[in-house]
Parts: sequence; structure tokens; C-alpha cells
Amino acid sequence: MTGSINQCSVEAGTSTVVKDMLQDINVQDTDYAPAGDMFELGAKIQVLKKSVFFPARANKLYDLWRHYPSLDAIDKATQQQIQDKFLGRSFADVYNETKAYYLAEWPQEIERAEQQPKAKMALIFRWYFVHSMRLAAAGDVSQRVNFQVHCGPALGAFNQWVKNTPLADWRARHVDHIADKLMQETADFLNHRFHQLKR
Repeated sequence: MTGSINQCSVEAGTSTVVKDMLQDINVQDTDYAPAGDMFELGAKIQVLKKSVFFPARANKLYDLWRHYPSLDAIDKATQQQIQDKFLGRSFADVYNETKAYYLAEWPQEIERAEQQPKAKMALIFRWYFVHSMRLAAAGDVSQRVNFQVHCGPALGAFNQWVKNTPLADWRARHVDHIADKLMQETADFLNHRFHQLKR
């Protein structure tokens, strides 16, 4: 029920770099981006937007996929930008890595990609989503702008709530302490409201 609040806790599996970024966000510092595992369906997820380019880049990849029938149909300058800035490698390298994985797990996806240029483009673009999550988990500071961090505005609200308290620093945020504080404060609030209504 606490959702993304726990993403910025001692127990969270993401990197310390990401936790440092998350503990300072506010409610307006998240955005919607395509979900990598449901890319072709157009599903969206909430992600961190402060200090990263991931939401803008992910949405650009989705828009390109929607508007073009193949990678070759995209203008050369945009192709180069995606390979240099987004992927950090060539389309061919990304496809070869993706192909090796899918041939072992879902070979039918490669069959479809070999026959349909748009499906191949989707596979290559979806690689960016996996890559960006790995970068965030590893805390690769050199690739910080590409971090994909799932997060909603609830964490921003929580950060404001615990500002200037011991929980302001994520290193003091343990999931059980967070849960206790939320339940205790909620109980106190409801008791206060109940006593006001009785008067």
C-alpha cells in the first residue's frame, strides 16, 4: 500500500545513487513513460523525471515506433542520436544481443522480427528499457541521465512530510519504521477527527 515510498529505503534493491536522488524529489518530479514490457500496447508507468532524460527519451522512442514502419525509415540524424545518446551502441549491436537472448527464451519473437521490420524496431527500442533499469540498479553515475526509476508522486509527498525529521535521510528509512509511522500518524489523525465530531 505504500508503493514507491519503499523505493527510497534501506531495504530497497536499487543503488545508493538512485536513493540519493529519490530522497530529494517533490510531487511534481515524476512523469509517465512507456512500459518496456508492454511497449507495443502503449501502456504507461510512472517514473522519476528529475535529473534524468529517461521519460523524454522513452516517449520519443515510442513516438518513433508509432510513426515509422522501420528503423531505416527514420532520418539518419535521429538514428545517430538514438544510437549515440540513448543506446550507447549501434542498432546492430543491440539487436544481436537481443536476438541471442530471445532465441533461447522466445524464438518466435525473433522469427516475427526477421519478417516484420516494425517488430524488429520494437525489440531494439525495448532493449533501452531493460538497459536503463540495469543502469539505475547498478548506480552507473556516468549514465545517470538514462536511469529508469519507477516512482510516483507519493514519494514526493512523503519526502515533504518527513522533511527536517530523522526520516529525511533515506539511510534512516527502514520499511518497518515507515509502516509504523504511517499507521501511527493515521490513527492519531482519525482519533483527532473522531473526537472533533463528538463535540
